Amino acid sequence: MINKPTRGNQCNVTEAIRLYKLGYSMNAIGKILGHSHGVIAYHIYKNNIPIHIPRQQRSPISTDYIVKLYTKDKLSTCIIAEKTGLTAQGIYNRLLRAKVKTRTFKEALQLASQMGRKKQQMGEKNARWKGGKYTNKNGYIELNINGKHFTEHRYIWEKHNGKIPKGWIIHHLNGNRSDNRIENLATMPRKRHSPTKIIEPYRERILQLEKIIHKLTKEE
Repeated sequence: MINKPTRGNQCNVTEAIRLYKLGYSMNAIGKILGHSHGVIAYHIYKNNIPIHIPRQQRSPISTDYIVKLYTKDKLSTCIIAEKTGLTAQGIYNRLLRAKVKTRTFKEALQLASQMGRKKQQMGEKNARWKGGKYTNKNGYIELNINGKHFTEHRYIWEKHNGKIPKGWIIHHLNGNRSDNRIENLATMPRKRHSPTKIIEPYRERILQLEKIIHKLTKEE
């Protein structure tokens, strides 16, 4: 059984469970399979595998108390760790084992900001900043401009022509999704976006190119 990708890489859950039952620690399994301790812990807990905690690692701090601090007192795992003397990862593992819904990255950041522990940053100062311009998994170029997110082809087309009509799309004439020159972009209703219904924009582009070629030939 191969689980869904975690942080971009698939985790072999079957192998992780097999190694854990053989007595390997989560850290050791993570090193073998190329994942962090947290990824292995997540899949072990998710599949309801009994957790064996070495006697010397047992803590007098109860899981119920940790859950209360996290859910009712709205404390972060880092603050709970400082309060109890445990590690933040240990707190997180306890919450997973108790089947507590943990906060998203955005929620954790907002909580830290509210408590004065971290200022929310935009743009390149944000922990998730990927740069002002990058290519997504579908081949389209994405832009981050003053904290706002755009796809480059739509941004460029609207900059030249105004707002895109509702239900319309921007088509790349040469098929290259990263070629966002305005002359390579054409707008059309979404329902016309099929190989048999996009002839007109190509015809217009061909005429433009023929005029350019004719002009260059005359100049020679």
